[in-house]
Formats: sequence, structure tokens, C-alpha cells
Amino acid sequence: MARSADQELKRLRRRRVTRGLLLGGVALGAPAVINTLVARRAARLPRPRWGATRHVEIDGQRLAYVHLPRSGQGSTPPMVLLHTFGPGHTGLLWRETAERLARDCDCFVPDWLGWGDSERRAQRYTAELYIDLLDRFLEEVVGEPAILVAPHRAAAYAVQVTLDAPQRVAALALIAPQGLGADVAQDRGDPLLHALLRAPLLGTSALNLVTGRRALDNHLRRETMFGAEGLGKPVVEAMYRASHLPGASHALTDSLCGRLGHQLEAGFGDELQQPSWLAWGRQATHPPLETADLWLQELPKSDLEVFDGCRNLPHVERPAKFAGALTAFIERQRFAA
Repeated sequence: MARSADQELKRLRRRRVTRGLLLGGVALGAPAVINTLVARRAARLPRPRWGATRHVEIDGQRLAYVHLPRSGQGSTPPMVLLHTFGPGHTGLLWRETAERLARDCDCFVPDWLGWGDSERRAQRYTAELYIDLLDRFLEEVVGEPAILVAPHRAAAYAVQVTLDAPQRVAALALIAPQGLGADVAQDRGDPLLHALLRAPLLGTSALNLVTGRRALDNHLRRETMFGAEGLGKPVVEAMYRASHLPGASHALTDSLCGRLGHQLEAGFGDELQQPSWLAWGRQATHPPLETADLWLQELPKSDLEVFDGCRNLPHVERPAKFAGALTAFIERQRFAA
């Protein structure tokens, strides 16, 4: 019997982490020593050398974000650029694209709670937490209708916030979005995988293997067409540091276990008044380009931009082309006048 996309995703998650558990459990003493060394060597994240780093407290938790003020004379609404969920992922992955977009508008690039330089408490991280966080960020930090630029699972968060608080959103730019279809039913997580990753010794060993430099290199090769070499060693090193900061394992564990998915209700497109733009890498794997049909059925007036030579992160793989295409879409909207 053919596996559904959701079943296949869970199988791949379990295989990746189980391999780490097996390797980590070869000996009982060695993992403990290695885990201690990794924790000691993990340094604080260097201060970003782009934009202005700021912090805001939302519901008692510190959220970090980079603000790039408009450098030109454009009248485009501000943009909020959301990062993907993966080992070591932070707003840093937006740097090259954000610096180009900031020529025409203010750009805000937050680190989600549990990631990067934001607070990383031992708590359950869920789609509902992030949807509320995004809504509060738009209200308390941006303060005016913004263009939400959101990839993958974060795209469903952006859509939900737009449905719940349409006055906060000027337009949507969704990158290989997830959140539609029978195979993206609301994911309550994989309890077995979660229990394994929470195991004090073996779980830590598995996470250290998933977030090792070689593993991050392989991760980027799966996500992009060029891999870590195209991003440069400093970015990979920053991802390594981000994934080993104290508390960074909590949100990553919930992400690896599939607890961050959000299911959008069918027919949501009838309620949206904001213009929308869809971006996909032609060689995308999760979700593949074919999935765009589901989104075009919901958002028939959306523009679809397909980036050749890109996989799952076109905004990272082709920053100049991505920024140019997004800017062209924005200029066609009334608010660009």
C-alpha cells in the first residue's frame, strides 16, 4: 500500500533520529562525555552584522528580531520575513534577501521563540503559540499593515493571522507553503519519537548528531540545490552554534516530531481580501511544486512564481532573483503607488 505524504514524512523523521539514537547508544559512557564537550564548546551567537538587533517581550518571553530600515524612498508597506524550522535555522537565512528588499521598505526578521537569539524555555512549542506570537508581533512591533513573507509551515501561520486579524496584513507572500490537503492533517506529533528525543542521554546524543556540522551540511544539501558550500561556512557555523545554545533542543524536538503543523480550513481563500503571491522552487521536494495546484484552487487570483534551479529555499538559493520577483509583485499592488 502506498504511503501518504504524512506517513512518509513521519517515517523519514523516525529513521533520521533513530539512526542517531543507535549510534549514540553504542556505548553508555561515550555519549555522556561527547554531550558535555559539545555543550561546553557551544558559544553564544555572534551579533548580526546586518540591520539593528532588537528585543521585545511578549507574554513574558524575550523575542529577538533584526530590523532593517528602508534605505530608499519607496512607499511599500513593511515586510515581516519568517524563517523555516530546521536544525539551526534562524532569521540569518534571510540576510541576503532582506538587505535587497530593505531598499524599498522596512524589514523585520524575527527569530521564533525557541530559536536563535530568542528565549528558549523548556515548554511545549505549537502552531497555536506561534500564530499568537506573530499576531502580537505585528500589533506591538510593526504597528501597521505588513506584508508577511512566510515559508513552509510558517505560511499556514501567516494565513491564519490574516484570517483572524486582517487589519494587520497588507499582503501575503508564501514560499512552498504547507497546511492544505488530506496529507497535511493537523499533526499532533509523533509520541514515540518525542519520548526518544526527550531521553536524557540517548536523546541528547541523537540531537547532537542531527545538529553536527556534517549533518547540517547534509541537511542544506537536501534543502537546496547547492548545499552548505553555497551559503558559506560562516552561515553553517552560525547554524551550528544556534542549534547548541542552552534550551535550543526544546523547540527543535517539537519540530522534528511534527508538532508545529497547522491545518487550514478548506475554503479559507473566500475570506481573504489581501493580494497573495506564491513562490516555489521547481525542484522542491517538500512540498513539491505539484502541491501549488491546491493553493491556486484556494487562491485563484494569486501570482505563482517558479524558480528554476531551486529546491525548498528559493529565498536563500536565489536571493537576488527572489527579491526582484517579490518586489515586482508588490509594485503591481495599489499600496505601492
